[in-house]
Amino acid sequence: MAPWFLLAALLVVMLAAVGAGWVQGRPDRLDYATRAFRISGTQAQLTFDVEKSPNAVAQCTVRARSRDNQIVGRRTDIVVGPATNGQRVTTVKVTLTTSQEANVVEVEDCQITRAG
Repeated sequence: MAPWFLLAALLVVMLAAVGAGWVQGRPDRLDYATRAFRISGTQAQLTFDVEKSPNAVAQCTVRARSRDNQIVGRRTDIVVGPATNGQRVTTVKVTLTTSQEANVVEVEDCQITRAG
């Protein structure tokens, strides 16, 4: 019974390695996550990470919302270009002007505009 268990465990490890390689190698893979934000009366700052292929280009939209969930600031022109250091994760810092004090600032969306 031990040889079958060993063979099954080896197969699982091999499949996991192949799957991880496939996911990491996809040029259209994109993920983003907030690191920090700071809000003042008429401004909102957001620092976030974008994970993508090092040669890909992404475009992101960031928005600020008030306590009543109204959008009080938005930028759609945030371009995350190819990584100069060859890394998959790029940290981006954005400042928005807001029409009133925001309660939250967040990445609304990111899209790959050029695969790499």
